[in-house]
Amino acid sequence: MNTELMPLILAGDGYQLTIADEAIQRKAEMLSNSAVITAVGDNHESAVAQFHTRQLAAMRIEVEKSRKLVKEPVNRIGKMIDQAAAEFLIEITAEEGRIKRLIGNHAEEVLRIKAEKEAAERAAFDAARAAREAAEEGGIAAVLAAKKAAAEKMEASAEVATTKVADGVRFAWDFEIEDITAVYRAAPEFITLEIKRSAVLEWFREMERADVDVAAAASLVNIRAFKKPIVSSR
Repeated sequence: MNTELMPLILAGDGYQLTIADEAIQRKAEMLSNSAVITAVGDNHESAVAQFHTRQLAAMRIEVEKSRKLVKEPVNRIGKMIDQAAAEFLIEITAEEGRIKRLIGNHAEEVLRIKAEKEAAERAAFDAARAAREAAEEGGIAAVLAAKKAAAEKMEASAEVATTKVADGVRFAWDFEIEDITAVYRAAPEFITLEIKRSAVLEWFREMERADVDVAAAASLVNIRAFKKPIVSSR
């Protein structure tokens, strides 16, 4: 590995992840035993099925605990890596942002100057056209004025042509929201609405504890409340 190209270097031998053979065997046995559950037709069969779900859930919980234990030192190292990189780059990022702001300010100033020159070019064009029309109606003075106006038009066009934004800089559309409610009314396709599920369920529990008709109360805010079976894994 060419460490000269890697400012951030992780010392150590790395990690090797394995799954215990005993766990693999237990998993196979559990799946084989639970495969016999193909339907639940009475309470006895429901009890048998729940026994298997508890066995499966026990292994799932065991693996989850193991995953957290194994992952914890890796997470700790990950946080250390992130912190070291962030601290190292504080000055770099700040300087990059400072110079980009200078470049952006210059580009905006060039755009402003170019807009002024384009306005002057349009004015010169209008003046040249008016002078040409006057010259067509006669008079040496009118002809001279037309030539002068044409020259000024050419000069204004040349000014516009030489006013350019620097290479590597482009202007892209961006936006700020002034009134999100007004945006939703005018163009709802631009707004994402998401229900706060945990808040709704907590509201249901509070009403149930207060002996309130949950379904009826929820219907008042256009929510259909219902209960569904939850199979215990304990």
